[in-house]
Parts: sequence; C-alpha cells; structure tokens
Amino acid sequence: MRTILLIVLTVILLGIIIFVLVPSPVDPVKWNAPTGPSFKDPGPWQENNKLSSAELVSDAPKYPEFLTFDKDGTLYTGDSDGKIYKVPFGTDGKPQEAQVFADTEGTPNGLIFHANGNLIVADIEKGLLSIDPSGKIEVLADQVDGKPIYLANELDIAQDGSIYFSDTSTYGRVLFKEMAEGKPHGRLLKYDPAIKRTTVLLEGLYFANGIALSSDEDYRYQLTRYWLKGPKQGTSEIFTDNLAGFPDNISRDEQGNFWVGIYTTRISFVDQMHGNPWLAGLMAKVPQALLNGASAPVKHGLAVEISPEGKVVESWHDPEGSLYGVTTAVSHNGYLYIGTAPGGSQGVYRVPLTH
Repeated sequence: MRTILLIVLTVILLGIIIFVLVPSPVDPVKWNAPTGPSFKDPGPWQENNKLSSAELVSDAPKYPEFLTFDKDGTLYTGDSDGKIYKVPFGTDGKPQEAQVFADTEGTPNGLIFHANGNLIVADIEKGLLSIDPSGKIEVLADQVDGKPIYLANELDIAQDGSIYFSDTSTYGRVLFKEMAEGKPHGRLLKYDPAIKRTTVLLEGLYFANGIALSSDEDYRYQLTRYWLKGPKQGTSEIFTDNLAGFPDNISRDEQGNFWVGIYTTRISFVDQMHGNPWLAGLMAKVPQALLNGASAPVKHGLAVEISPEGKVVESWHDPEGSLYGVTTAVSHNGYLYIGTAPGGSQGVYRVPLTH
C-alpha cells in the first residue's frame, strides 16, 4: 500500500510540475482593477430590492439575452437554441402566450426593428440577419474585410438606416483564457444597407457586447463612447468607468438615459488574477470545461441606469438572487423588462418603473 501511495503521490507531483512548466497559451497583460463601488454606501450603487419582486413575463425563451418591441408593443426575444419568440400583450397589459416567430438555427442575441418592418438580428453564429414579418431570414453580413464576423452580438440602427453592431471577440468563442490574457479582441462594425457593405469602425474592445447609439461596452467595468458625428467623429473615449460588475447589453429609454444589464457583480479572484500575470497565465492553461462552473454569475441581480453624460443615476438589485445573470434591461410602457443569459435565471421578467 505504501508503494502504491508513493507512486500516486509521485504522479500527482509530476503532473503539477509539468502543468506549471508548460508554457501558457497567452501572454497576459497586467491590469490593476480599481476598487469597485460599494453596495453598502449611500449613493447610486446602494443595495435595494427593486428587482426582487419581478414578474415572470414568459418562460418559453429560457435565456432571452436581448429584448425589443415592435410598433404594436409586442415583445420579441431570441433564445440560445436559435428560436426567436414574440410575446403579445392583452388590452389589460398582461402578457399572452409566447409564439415562435422564427428560427435562425444559431444564437440570436441582438434584435431591433428596422423602419421597413423587418427584424434585424445580430446572431453569434450566423452574423447580421434580416427577418421579414413572415419569418423569412436573409443574411445581410457574415464577413468583413474578407474575414468572418466571429461573434455578432448586439446592434442599433441609425436614422439613415445604417446598422451598427458589435463583434464580441475575434477569438471566435468566449473563452476564459481571453479574459486571463487581458487583451482586447472585440470590434464595432457598421453595415451600410445602401451599398450592402460592412466596415470596421473600432477595434481593441474588451468583450464588446451591447451597443446603443452611440455607445459600445466592454468587460473592464466600463462603457466606451464612439463618436459618429461632430468634431470628435471617428474617435472614442471612456463613457462610464468602474462599474460594479461585468456589463452586457445597453438600451436607451425615451428620456435618453441608458440601461445596462450587469451579468455578474465583481468577482474578487478575477480582479486579483488581472493584477498577477503569472497567475493569469496559469489559469489560462486550465481546460475551459473545468472553468465553466467557476465562471457562473454571482447570484445577485443587477441593472444600472446611466445618464446621457455617463453618470450612474441609480441601480436596481435583487440581492437574494432569485433573478440574476442579467444581460438586458429595457424600459417600456412603465416597466423595466429583464433578460438573462445561460448561467443565470430563466425567462423574461419585468418590474414597474414606479419603484
């Protein structure tokens, strides 16, 4: 028995040594994360229970990453299995049974209606799509500059019909090793329907997800503003910094304020890892399958409202974690509608904006 135990311990020790000595697949950049806002201190980040009483709108879509409404007030959302659902509302304002509108056979994330009545979709697997009222799907763009659009994520449409959308990462997948590396691989793209051409407007974004004209976001707890017009046209700058978690999608309300879903609150280990390139390089060698559980969102629902000037107005919380993994918060007809992604709660929810 002692011999067997000694052999086992030797094998384990050799495995650890080899794991440490094998070169990391990435060359991490050191980044000292700022201390995040406190939920205990008075101010816009102070903890509350505004999301705790959320009403289930529909559980047909399990992971409704993004939400939008047509001119009649019907809610549309995609699911991780490729289906796009529509949820009508009765005259009493109550949601009706969800119906399948279309199936991209991919992963539809961003959705917004064009003035022509078509639903424009950013699909992680398929690219930029247009879906007519009958559910017929047309691919608008799946390449840019001769290379694939890797992870088309969210989008917005300008008054001239131009479609701006994010490409989360040129890695082609969302991987922990990219987070460990700490280098930006996301992009902001523009599709011009007049000439059917896609161009790259901005590169070097960290996990570029949500976009609302004229804002794009990244995972370093900040939002980036890219100027489309005026004297600063073609330049970018930090719009909102040091958020209390990982921002996902952005929507804009009728008052011009922006709503941002916070997929997970700050994770202390991730902040520590970014400040230690050796540790980050070590973690990048761990198989992705072993890290999926560890990367699950903290069970604390969170969305934040931001002014047109980039100031945090207020935050909406569910500290009990009944609703968490928030990707989207959309203000519509007196309610704040909430969407989530895999790892978080399931279904579409809403809470009254009169809290």
